[in-house]
Amino acid sequence: MEFGEVYEIFARQRRVEPLKHIGTVVAPNEDLAAAYARSIYNEEPWIEMRVVARRHLIPAIELGTTRSPA
Repeated sequence: MEFGEVYEIFARQRRVEPLKHIGTVVAPNEDLAAAYARSIYNEEPWIEMRVVARRHLIPAIELGTTRSPA
């Protein structure tokens, strides 16, 4: 059974901080992924939260593969 796509969640509490990975959610679309992220990861006073579909992450290093510079 397919429940959706995996989304990675990044957030920060202060503007001077970099975004940090805080978790993942599984959702059928990006709108629900953002809603799930806001609901699940609301324990901190985030000033910014970003949701990225895992399939959009570009591997720089990946176990068992090599990636050459272009």
